[in-house]
Amino acid sequence: MSRNQALEKVGRARVAYFLQQRGWLVGEAFDNGYDLLAFNTETKDICLIELKTMDLNNRGAETNLTSPVSKKERESCTHIIVYLEPEGRCFIARKEKILTKKGNIFAATTIEGKLRKPRKGSYSFAVYENCWEELKSK
Repeated sequence: MSRNQALEKVGRARVAYFLQQRGWLVGEAFDNGYDLLAFNTETKDICLIELKTMDLNNRGAETNLTSPVSKKERESCTHIIVYLEPEGRCFIARKEKILTKKGNIFAATTIEGKLRKPRKGSYSFAVYENCWEELKSK
């Protein structure tokens, strides 16, 4: 198993655990264009979550954290969660808030490896850290 495959498994498990702590029932989705299916028993919200995992330790200074979102993923998911190691941080947003026109997600980092504050109007996922309320219906 590669480092990236291991990170994805860890990310799925941790995100599922975080969701369950907040009253969601969570299941894995296979070949549906999203990774996790979440249902809130109180609010009856349903989320089709595409999970992207990233490791800051594998990135150079002042680089963008980027990940492509396939056409099927873009069409199928309702939300994107970015699970970021090494601190185990989660960024939660509706897909239309963070997908670029080319179908990518991104956040920029500083020379110290910290996430940069996004520019106004940016699609950076950095502003959505721990925004679990993004999963609720509007």
